[in-house]
Amino acid sequence: MTHLDEELLAQWALEGTDPDPDAADHLATCAECRAALSELRALSGELREVPELSTPSTAVWSGITTELGLDSPSTQQQTAAAQGRRYGRGMLALAAGVAVIAGIGIGLGAAQVLDRDDKTTQPVAVVQLEPLPGKSGGGTADLIQSGNELQVSVEGLDAGDGYFELWLINADGERMVSLGVLDPATGGTFRIPDNATAEGYRIVDVSLEPNDGNPAHSRDSVVRGTLPS
Repeated sequence: MTHLDEELLAQWALEGTDPDPDAADHLATCAECRAALSELRALSGELREVPELSTPSTAVWSGITTELGLDSPSTQQQTAAAQGRRYGRGMLALAAGVAVIAGIGIGLGAAQVLDRDDKTTQPVAVVQLEPLPGKSGGGTADLIQSGNELQVSVEGLDAGDGYFELWLINADGERMVSLGVLDPATGGTFRIPDNATAEGYRIVDVSLEPNDGNPAHSRDSVVRGTLPS
């Protein structure tokens, strides 16, 4: 299957725009592209919360250059620096978006799925993923030493015509964040958003998602476990 261009996905996420009709049709049938776009939108939202740097005044610039023994910067140079900061965050979001989708199987991954070369990192906690009532299967979710990654493996899961997605659900049972698409055959390593566990996102949830183009949780959870506090 031909997937959507990664730069277009990053642009839609960064600008908050909707895909064109042809792309929307593709997203409705392609779980990988849909998950990539969902992850990019979440990442773009987090990046928008990063504060912008203010432009130093002329007096500050003069003090810096005098202290370092440099020539005083021209107004043009100061303006260029300010523009670099202004556009830097947008380009960072775009570059980060492309990097994010580089690991989820469309030649681009998620959002966080990480390709780790370090095989020696030891987990600080191993969470058993147990089937919910009426479901079958199981697995484990290892919390990596750094505290911001999960190594997940599952067994006995069959997605049928859908796909599996990994979530962190808050202890309040209402808020949740997607960590990415989970391939039951290979498992994966997923990055946890900063401070998520400290804010109560401790329920590891694997859901069965239909190919309906809806990025929200299907409410069809298959296996779950809880990270230690």
